[in-house]
Amino acid sequence: MTRASIGLAIGLSLLAACGKDDAQAAGKGKGPAPDDEALIAAWKKASLEVSAFTVADAAAYSAQSCRAGTVGGVDVTVCSYDTGEDAAAAQDPALALLEKGGASTASALARGKKLLVVADKRKADPSGRTINAITAAFRK
Repeated sequence: MTRASIGLAIGLSLLAACGKDDAQAAGKGKGPAPDDEALIAAWKKASLEVSAFTVADAAAYSAQSCRAGTVGGVDVTVCSYDTGEDAAAAQDPALALLEKGGASTASALARGKKLLVVADKRKADPSGRTINAITAAFRK
């Protein structure tokens, strides 16, 4: 196992542990995902600095469409799919893509027909708190 794989596994474990209570409180992310604008508003309400979100390469995530930007210094991509099953099936390939790209801490979460992909490529979030806040807003 490479250092990147170990770091990614540790990061995902930490995210799972940190976000467990949030996921339970939010009904484990059931129901439709918030639309992009509501999600951006939720991040801003959580006092996270949000950059402009622009069109991103949907083919990389086998999605209909994707938008990407930064939230709290962390790279975030939100993709839309035809079905919730398609979004869920894209989680593992998205993580593999991030690992190939050198992300040491990352997350990919599906909810409804949306996939949230978060990667701390610049190591802006060593504690994982920002990623936890980003994913918690997606789960609500």
